[in-house]
Amino acid sequence: MSIALPVTAWPGDGLAAMDELTSKLTDLYQEHYKQLLRVAALLVDDRASAEDIVQDAYVRVFDSRSRLRDPDKALAFLRQAVLNRARSMLRRRLIARKYQPRLATRDSQPDDTERGVDRAVLAAALAQLPRRQREAVVLRYYADMSESRTAQVMGCSQGAVKSYCSRGVSRLSDLLGERV
Repeated sequence: MSIALPVTAWPGDGLAAMDELTSKLTDLYQEHYKQLLRVAALLVDDRASAEDIVQDAYVRVFDSRSRLRDPDKALAFLRQAVLNRARSMLRRRLIARKYQPRLATRDSQPDDTERGVDRAVLAAALAQLPRRQREAVVLRYYADMSESRTAQVMGCSQGAVKSYCSRGVSRLSDLLGERV
């Protein structure tokens, strides 16, 4: 497997040094790809996701190669990047599992309120929102969290939560054909 990588001149570093580092990183990737893939696959239990994790980790290491002080530690840096990407994926899955069943669960009793939208219709509309908007709307209004708590959970600012909620509610109104 051969990978053609772009060579970029970096100010002050010298093109020859970057060529050598690029070559070392390419060799490192080719030598350790299978090992890193096994580690990622064991962590996330999904080969396709593991492949994405390893590729993404390598791209991140490659993009930050100019900051790599000791090229001999590139493998450790790459392993840590794979581990961090796997952890991030597992966290996303955990959050999705935590909140998705609440949206998909249908009540055995029909919604007998005179006002409002049927829960199944609302769940289908929520599923059409972009992920961050859906998270903000669900956490803010379904889980009844404050803006500050929602921002903490989502890892963003309160302003971003307000923006996500505003856009999400507007999109839900359009999807449902009534003001939400």
